[in-house]
Amino acid sequence: MQIGLGRNALFCQNVEVQKPATFYPLLLLVFWTSLMLTADFVVVETSVRQARSVNFASTIGKMVQSEIGKGAMSHRGVEIGYNYTVNGNNYTGHHYRYDDRNEAWEYSTAIDAFPRWSERKVYYNPDDPADSVLDPGLDGCDLLLLLFATPLNVVTLALWVAVVQSRRGKKASELAGGVPILKRGGEIRAQLAAFSPAAAALVALGVAAFLFAFPVVSIGGFMPTMTVMLVVWALVLTAAVAAFGWTFKKNRSGAYDLRIDEVSRVVTLPLIGGRRKPLSLARNEILAVSLQCRITKTPSGDYFSYLPAINRVANEPELPTIRLVTWGWTEAKARAFGQWLSGQLGVEFKGIQADHTT
Repeated sequence: MQIGLGRNALFCQNVEVQKPATFYPLLLLVFWTSLMLTADFVVVETSVRQARSVNFASTIGKMVQSEIGKGAMSHRGVEIGYNYTVNGNNYTGHHYRYDDRNEAWEYSTAIDAFPRWSERKVYYNPDDPADSVLDPGLDGCDLLLLLFATPLNVVTLALWVAVVQSRRGKKASELAGGVPILKRGGEIRAQLAAFSPAAAALVALGVAAFLFAFPVVSIGGFMPTMTVMLVVWALVLTAAVAAFGWTFKKNRSGAYDLRIDEVSRVVTLPLIGGRRKPLSLARNEILAVSLQCRITKTPSGDYFSYLPAINRVANEPELPTIRLVTWGWTEAKARAFGQWLSGQLGVEFKGIQADHTT
């Protein structure tokens, strides 16, 4: 909902004293990140060890313990013990797999396959015979856990990028607020693309992993076959590569560039905000440059972002104000870019003029 000039514009202008405290959300993000890093380490470390175990040597061992483990509130994992001998030395192993506390397993199946006092093949590390497992190699569950972790990691990384950009954006001492400015073919170009190719690939990776995870579980449970998971990961990575290529092509084409003719000062606006084709404005159609304040309601309080905009002259009633970006920026970045643009066009910079509440 767009609101005209007045109380809401003044509210945005005084937002520095009304912004909610960011300490507790940042503390929560640090806590969440520590949990994610711990989980990532466990998944990656056990997966790497499982992958390496396919090259282990083997011998025959005797099972001396084989039972379902007990967690804090329920059965969890398997309790395994087996004796084996390598080069005349006796060893006792305790790993069914390196991730033998995995909640996805059917523990009774593993216990039935390795009953107590039975003799079974043991796989051991030739460089460290005490390092051993009963079930070597990756399986579909390992790749499924990585699939589940991917969107969570993408969201966590995106939150940290937003925090860092917000901190940097408060200064915005760079030319045009850090927006890349190029001169090409008699034009000044401001690159306003919302996503870099790398960011687009990362978002596509997270979204594709999220969309594929639940169908995989609903069809094959938590123990899908390796074939299924290899196909799924091929599709997820293909989506990421396609997003990178498409974004790279669109950004390089200049579709998201604001272009200013260095002679006529005609401004060509980028393909954002629902525009399907570039919109060109003659210099005499432009009255001023301003900022629109967007207020987004969140559980932790109001989030403020700012969109540079062009104000047209009064005889252009259809589009009196045209936003130049889709996603809001920090106030400092938007203000620096707006001042740069107003200087290039030789028009007034009016600052914050209106707000949008979402």
